[in-house]
Amino acid sequence: MKKLNLLIFVLLVLICALGFSVYLQNRAVPEQVIEEVKPALPPEPVKKPIVHYPVAESDAPAPPAESIKKSDETTQPSTESAPPETLPPVQESDPSIQAALADLIGNKAIIGLLHIDNFIQKFVATVDNLPEKKLPRAHLPIIPPKGKFLVSGTIEEPQISDRNYKRYGIYLNLMKSLDQSLALNIYSHFYPLFQSAYEQLGYKNAYFNDRLVYVIEHLLETPNPPDPILLRQPAVLYEYADGGLENLSAGQKILLRIGQEQRMEMFKILESYRDRLTSLKP
Repeated sequence: MKKLNLLIFVLLVLICALGFSVYLQNRAVPEQVIEEVKPALPPEPVKKPIVHYPVAESDAPAPPAESIKKSDETTQPSTESAPPETLPPVQESDPSIQAALADLIGNKAIIGLLHIDNFIQKFVATVDNLPEKKLPRAHLPIIPPKGKFLVSGTIEEPQISDRNYKRYGIYLNLMKSLDQSLALNIYSHFYPLFQSAYEQLGYKNAYFNDRLVYVIEHLLETPNPPDPILLRQPAVLYEYADGGLENLSAGQKILLRIGQEQRMEMFKILESYRDRLTSLKP
């Protein structure tokens, strides 16, 4: 009996010792894990865009239209006698660009086709989106043509009506009336603002004049089918019956709508601007 009591006592001691050991382990301060703190990497510097077609960044204001000889478009206007002018931020450029456009266009009725508010930003955004499938209509720098898209032909074979081409005549007349030398001089003068607006779209490492040249070349690749162009109406809206024409960009489809004769004239104007933009002297 005594041996049994002794055995029970020893077991109780062992149990108490084991419990006390577990208690001490739970109260022990856990070892702290010190994470290695890596120094923050410096921000990656913004790379300068690769420039294919540079533009002269002039601090002098564009000269008035009278200083340019319209009979000789190759003559470059001189700005040596013009007083220096600091360009405003692009967000505050509306008054300056409006005055320049008024000198360039002259005709108040035609200048009324333009959206002057945020003109530079809208111009840049529209140019950038011309090769895409859709244009941001809320940001167009120009008022869309009045009236509805006109269709002729039959129900089975609808086609673009030749009456539709007249809706775009005023825009072609605007392009034809511009003095290209003065237009390019104004563009060069305000170019830092065009570049700033382009960078605000997210193109930190790109050059707007290069994009403009690319877009013009893209428009010059527009097919030139004879009139009238056949359509189809799968739903409410009309589409080009030719799948190749239907898959063109928004800018190319605009050139399709104006008719072959006006399209040929627009090609010549675009070619002239392309040649001038690729040969500007920095």
